[in-house]
Amino acid sequence: MNLKLLTLLSTLLFSQFALAIKVILIIPDKEGAAFWNMVYQASTASAKSLGVELEVIYGGVNRFTTLEIIENIIAQPSKPDYLIFRPYHGNTAHVFDTIEAHSIEFVTLEQAFTDKDATELLKPKQKYKHWIGEVAYDNARGGALLLNTLLEEHSSRNPDVKPSITGIGGNFDYLSSTREQVLTALFRSSDISLNQIFPTYWDPENIATNFETILRRYPKTNIFWCASGELALKTLEQYQLLSNKPVVLGGFDWLPEALLKIQQGEMTASVGGHFLMGAIAVTKIFDYHHGIDRFSNHSELYDFEVINKDNVKDYLDFVQQQKWQKINFNQFSAFKEGKEPQTLNMQNIINSIKQ
Repeated sequence: MNLKLLTLLSTLLFSQFALAIKVILIIPDKEGAAFWNMVYQASTASAKSLGVELEVIYGGVNRFTTLEIIENIIAQPSKPDYLIFRPYHGNTAHVFDTIEAHSIEFVTLEQAFTDKDATELLKPKQKYKHWIGEVAYDNARGGALLLNTLLEEHSSRNPDVKPSITGIGGNFDYLSSTREQVLTALFRSSDISLNQIFPTYWDPENIATNFETILRRYPKTNIFWCASGELALKTLEQYQLLSNKPVVLGGFDWLPEALLKIQQGEMTASVGGHFLMGAIAVTKIFDYHHGIDRFSNHSELYDFEVINKDNVKDYLDFVQQQKWQKINFNQFSAFKEGKEPQTLNMQNIINSIKQ
């Protein structure tokens, strides 16, 4: 290889690195959390496919730590092109004001703020021109999807027994309340008994402490609807300590342990796929950076997917073997495809592997 060609290649490689889109993703949990580890894996795989320089920072566990992390990022001499994070109720406007003042484009994950906050913040690009979009899943429909899946399983097992549902909820935030909407509607139903929705503040240990009391209060419970994967696993564990009867039980998040329980017939279903939120944000940022704004539909909510005994094998194999690096995320980019791409969800990812 002659010197001129070597110099040209070196220049091209340097230019590509220098012009790489720089994105920071703030994970709203401590390192090691099962669900957010899946978000990390999918996000980094999509960034690698698309040539995006992605930095992941853990620790945005509440509104105070998230603000502190963002302030530290802003104080750096080299700032990212884009920021991805989950806002919290209580200081969302202040966080947005801080980022906006430094002209950093940002994308939010989940709709964690209240209706009052949403009225104040408006939609992306309206009040805050650097808030380019959000990636949020339809938690109300997700809660209904889980309930309907559990009711179908109950009906197939015990067609003559009235469903008696006990809800294991999160706390009283927007995320939890929207997932639980479908349950609160059951208080007016005569065909289904909703016993109670127990708040756990997202802490599984609160189930361990109180489950015996819950089961004693509602001994006829035959369905447990749980607001997260960790809550579902802890509920199953405690139930099995106190009863040897099979139970219909499900939650969210697609945790590998929960999928294994579904395969083994101990758990009924898990609703999820939302661990792709970071990968979706990265992919849409890539397109936006190249002049294609796929955040423009500000009312768009993504659909959850459900795993049960009928489809668990494919998903469990993928999650356990962490096949993220086998996925070509270019197929989910409008810029790379030259047309409107297919939706980035797990069904399409699984299908792409099978092809």
